Amino acid sequence: DHRAEGMETSHWPVVKQTFDRIKRSSGNYLEVGCGNGYGLRYMATNQFSEGHCWGLDASPKMAELSKEKCRDLANVQIESGDFLTWDPPHREFSVIFSMEVFYYFPSIQAGIDRAFSLLATGGELWVMVDFYKEHKESADWADQLGTEMQRWSLQEYKDGFTKAGFAGIDQRQIVGSKHRPEDLEPGRTLCTVGVKSV
Repeated sequence: DHRAEGMETSHWPVVKQTFDRIKRSSGNYLEVGCGNGYGLRYMATNQFSEGHCWGLDASPKMAELSKEKCRDLANVQIESGDFLTWDPPHREFSVIFSMEVFYYFPSIQAGIDRAFSLLATGGELWVMVDFYKEHKESADWADQLGTEMQRWSLQEYKDGFTKAGFAGIDQRQIVGSKHRPEDLEPGRTLCTVGVKSV
């Protein structure tokens, strides 16, 4: 619906802060919900410039936008599909990253479990969401969008990562911008990261 560029503008300040925490690697990067490809392009030319990057989006139109943005990059591959059933060409990713995706899955836990199964030992899962229980401004988003969304708390995300088998779990809220003019305060994006240690 032509909102991709607006999402890039609003998300980039918090995504960039997170990307700055991801180490350089010659491994494999996967972005779940790659949108118009702004994040994928950044990682393919920075932290994973010596590795390979995959982008996956449920929307074929968004996947096409990503392909256009990354068309000159030889280390990028983009597909459209459902992450929970996607059969990837590569099964050991060094980093799996997502922004505003996991709460759309019928089960957030299923998404976390799926990511764990696709990571190499030592690989990291980074999940960023604005729709969570402690973010009061997001309480009515599902009704506004008319979409079923799963609204977990900070603790539920921690517990979900633990249940999947992740170690070294780190969680923080990153201050972003106001989502709507009527919001009382800037949004706080929840970032949860865990390491596959076995």
